[in-house]
Amino acid sequence: MTKEEFVSSVTANEKKLYIAAFSVVRNAEDAKDAVSSAVAHAWENLDRLKDDGKFDGWLLRITYNEAKKMKRHGGDSVSLTGLEDSFTCDPDDADMQFFDIISSAGLDGKSRQILILRFIYGYDLPETAKMMNLPLSTVKTKYYRALDKIKKLPGII
Repeated sequence: MTKEEFVSSVTANEKKLYIAAFSVVRNAEDAKDAVSSAVAHAWENLDRLKDDGKFDGWLLRITYNEAKKMKRHGGDSVSLTGLEDSFTCDPDDADMQFFDIISSAGLDGKSRQILILRFIYGYDLPETAKMMNLPLSTVKTKYYRALDKIKKLPGII
């Protein structure tokens, strides 16, 4: 993957990465930092990616890991000098409504991640199971239970 392809792929996925990180850290600035850190980590380890076609999922997994790391360490992370202004992602109202819904449903982290992969990224459940290294039956169970919880929220049809 060339530098131009890397930048193009990151730019195309920036908003989705931000939403994924935000779903973990629940703070706009920490989410931006997690995405920046994930992109830096991906660039440094790009030679480990065997199939360029799996870049999006690989970068998403790195983003989740960086967000989890930030959450565990209270936002302290790698120095991101020069990268923090690289991302200007401002999610639209629909994205924030989606996040509000999954937040108010009281879902666990894996269930939130499954819904984000399904509805924001458009992955089907078998692809999601593979990306998360979980059995398909587990992903299906978490997915349908999460949808049931969301359906029970006031104002949701």
